[in-house]
Amino acid sequence: MSDRRATLDGLMKAHGQEVFGFCLRLVRTQALADDLVQQVFMEAYRDLDRFAGRSSPRAWLFGIARNRCLDALKTQQRRLKLIEPSEQAVLDFEDPGPGPIDHVDRRQLAAALEACLERLSPDVRATVLMRFQTGATYEEMAEPLAATADTLQVRVARALRRLRRCLERKGWTGE
Repeated sequence: MSDRRATLDGLMKAHGQEVFGFCLRLVRTQALADDLVQQVFMEAYRDLDRFAGRSSPRAWLFGIARNRCLDALKTQQRRLKLIEPSEQAVLDFEDPGPGPIDHVDRRQLAAALEACLERLSPDVRATVLMRFQTGATYEEMAEPLAATADTLQVRVARALRRLRRCLERKGWTGE
């Protein structure tokens, strides 16, 4: 096995699940998230020689993931504009209703948080998820997200205020 391949295998083992979780939270579809993770690691393999090491490999991968996810979301938006809405399809849709697990407070809070995250723009949502899912510093996030550390810190602080207000409207007070 070549050094390049071994390096990629190591990156996939170390960060593959986290990258998948990040993509899934952004694009909200497992199949698309799977495809995006493959794209992320193919791109990482292709660009491995150009990785300058100014950020951690983890932050670099998440930067690639963010870009691929945002591209996929833009593509989805363009496709949705081509589809005419059908009121009958909405009326025919059967809501499965909440299952027993939905009655657990932790699950309800997670669902509320996911809904609130969904209200953030994809770019801001990606920044917040990268910060808290990877634990990367703002400095580590700066290059992959093409923004200054100060800008990212302000973006996250504003997003956290919006998330807190959204959760409060949903009945979660943080107590």
